[in-house]
Amino acid sequence: MAHIECVHEPDVLMMVTTGRWPDRAPAELREHAASCEVCSDLALIAVAIESDAAAGLIPSVPSAGTVWWRAQLRARQEAARIVVRPITAAQALSLAALFGLAGAVFGATASWFQGALRWFGGALSTVRNNLRLPEIPTLPQDLSGIWIGYWVVLAVVVFSLIASAGIMRWAMKED
Repeated sequence: MAHIECVHEPDVLMMVTTGRWPDRAPAELREHAASCEVCSDLALIAVAIESDAAAGLIPSVPSAGTVWWRAQLRARQEAARIVVRPITAAQALSLAALFGLAGAVFGATASWFQGALRWFGGALSTVRNNLRLPEIPTLPQDLSGIWIGYWVVLAVVVFSLIASAGIMRWAMKED
């Protein structure tokens, strides 16, 4: 398909976009547009677009500079987020380690807390004995006592892992 152009297209378009078409346009340009198929189609379409834009049917398009500035701003923000992720992860791990250390110190120094854990462990042992769970046949008897005696340690480790995962997920979530 051949592309047909007219040297008067820019003039017709300028008259339409400045609101001077057809009343305040030069007579020779109006006569040309009436006889030229390219310019008459351009004037018809441009007038329709201008009227739709004036009625608010077409959203305004930001300038190229604004679009470029927003793209640069978004790229910088994304780069900053990527750079900060390892720092956030290190801070979250440090916070989890601090809570673990504080819990260990608290558990080792608070006699009432140790007594409460012993009572709770005894209550769980009583419940386990009342449930009559089967013994593990592959372990010797002395090792099965370790599982009962150190269940609290296992529970604390599992809780710490779950809490650390939660803290990491919270720290790494995107805004």
